[in-house]
Amino acid sequence: MNEKTFQEKIRFDMKLGEQMQTELPQHNELLDTLHNLQAMAIGRMDRIFCNSFITEAIRLLTNAIFLYEDGYFDCAFYSVRQAAETCNNMLYIANKGISALKQWDEKNYFPMNSKLISQLSQIDIFYAQIKESLPEFFDAYEKITAQSNKIIHKQGFDTFYLLHQNPRCGIKIDTKKEKQLFSEFITNTICLVIILYIVVDPISLILSDEELTMHFNFDPISGPADMVFLRTHLSSDIDSKIKSTVYFKEFSQQFLEKEKMLPATFYVVRYHAFDLTHLKDIQSQEHLLGFYERLILALLSSGIQVTHIHPDCFILGYTTSIQSNYQPTKWSSSDYERYLTSPSVYNIPYHTIFRSVVKGPKENWLLEHNIPFAAEDIERIKDIFDKYNEVYGRLPSALDNCNP
Repeated sequence: MNEKTFQEKIRFDMKLGEQMQTELPQHNELLDTLHNLQAMAIGRMDRIFCNSFITEAIRLLTNAIFLYEDGYFDCAFYSVRQAAETCNNMLYIANKGISALKQWDEKNYFPMNSKLISQLSQIDIFYAQIKESLPEFFDAYEKITAQSNKIIHKQGFDTFYLLHQNPRCGIKIDTKKEKQLFSEFITNTICLVIILYIVVDPISLILSDEELTMHFNFDPISGPADMVFLRTHLSSDIDSKIKSTVYFKEFSQQFLEKEKMLPATFYVVRYHAFDLTHLKDIQSQEHLLGFYERLILALLSSGIQVTHIHPDCFILGYTTSIQSNYQPTKWSSSDYERYLTSPSVYNIPYHTIFRSVVKGPKENWLLEHNIPFAAEDIERIKDIFDKYNEVYGRLPSALDNCNP
């Protein structure tokens, strides 16, 4: 073995060996949950910045799983704790406002986590009430964090890598107990992140409630909170405990007073999907639809057979219950945007379907259909678009697709 190869082997052997590697029993559940939590968007305009904190917390928790399974146990515990602290910072800044965000971002003085936590209940009413309704969880989380800190701060020889790598050194390490502690710590931290998400954006709890969400007549940026995970790992009545707080009762009342959407209307507003077998239900609640949705409803009600409608040639358009003859395996926004500058043209062959370009209220619209439009279909489409284009031009601020 030459000197270079010998040095390379030394460097390679400096990495943790296979004896440090393990796999968490909840590996798949945790990763699947964290992947799903990426949809936890915060829609409040004054708190949009919180999305970066949520994203960072999810990344830290994801990293923690791989760190622990690769043997970097202390780094894994630290990453989990940092995820919680990141969300605590988020809630603090959300309440304190832009000056606190600037102070944090410029790395000026910012309270440490212990001091910050003591202030959260004073500055956020919803957080204080949830904490009061879930004392067991917050007490348990404080205790498990204290246990984890012993590992993070390297207190005790059993927190040293040397002893983890050399089980014959005379000090027995209970790796099973440590793994259990880590599993509980990361699971409870995920619960904490979800709870703090609800506090920052209570709409998320509205959206996760089967009854309340039917009264929310908008397609929000916010996503539903993962109450299934909370029920599974905290308590089956976690929903009722949070919803019983005075803050949430008052907050949710404004939505209960709104008209309840029928299922077909709900799917249009929330999922941009029109069920042609329930057009009458959608028509009965046309006043709950946005401007573009009313235009599409007019097309479908007149008998125009389309599978997809792309207002402004935007890739994420609307679908109907008519199954398309073409099922693509990949999508590209450029495939739709190229029609933006096209003149109105009908029945363009495209794979096994047809596409038609129509001048819409703002930009061109792209319609997809299985069979070519007949002459009378084209005339109906032109009449409907002419009508709605004229109406759009009279809108005070041209809010094309805002719900009333």
